[in-house]
Amino acid sequence: MTDPITASNSRVRQVEAIANGTVIDHIPADATLRVAALVSGTDDQIFIGNNLRSTRIGRKGVVKISARELGQRQLAGLALLAPSASVSIIRDYAVVEKVPVPVPERFDGIARCANPNCVTNHEKWTTRFLVVCRNPLAVRCWFCERTFDTGELTLI
Repeated sequence: MTDPITASNSRVRQVEAIANGTVIDHIPADATLRVAALVSGTDDQIFIGNNLRSTRIGRKGVVKISARELGQRQLAGLALLAPSASVSIIRDYAVVEKVPVPVPERFDGIARCANPNCVTNHEKWTTRFLVVCRNPLAVRCWFCERTFDTGELTLI
């Protein structure tokens, strides 16, 4: 005899569903906790799943933020941490929008330059990085003109 719950729902969720909010999916497993730290506020209800099965990337992370959508600054930081992730907006338990993480043409004041000699690490300048390659994501510092993989940068 088949279980009616599993028979009617062949896809089992590995992380609890949320009524309203944001779901960040297809996060590389090693970046999941950094993404959670980036998007979580002190009063947010956050669900984190890590090392979940994924046919697309092998192992993935999922972060769900209940009752909140991400702002532009958080989306820019997310683009540096997990540019291949997807963002879904959830309203009344339904996905109303699902998009790849938007990668801007430039990142201002989002990350610290990894070049210890860069002027932004010694004086009060807002950092600025220009996207030089989208796959894999690489950025160039506006000030010292060094190019970095996103894994070399630390978010501010």
